[in-house]
Amino acid sequence: MTNNSVSGCLKIAACICGRDGLISHAEEQKMFELISQKFPDFSIGEFEVAIDEFFDSGDQIEDYLLAIDDIDMRQFTLNLAEASASVDGLDIRENIALQKAYQIWGETRYE
Repeated sequence: MTNNSVSGCLKIAACICGRDGLISHAEEQKMFELISQKFPDFSIGEFEVAIDEFFDSGDQIEDYLLAIDDIDMRQFTLNLAEASASVDGLDIRENIALQKAYQIWGETRYE
């Protein structure tokens, strides 16, 4: 998997985590923890660049979702987003954004 794809997953998770108006430090830590477990070559520097790109971008969640077409990466992304957004309490706006991601990708949240 390319680091570009990992960045895309991270940006989706950041988009969902930020729906409550803030990406908390705990959410950032959780995102990095889960990404580095699955992709140990993805450095903290690459993580920080991807987060900066996210904040500098005007892209919406739909734009990010369309960029990920691999089924395994989609599942990882959904898990990453839910775990990260939940670390400080899953806000209703984060929950709605997460559900939207599931719907756009044609996935079922609870199987």
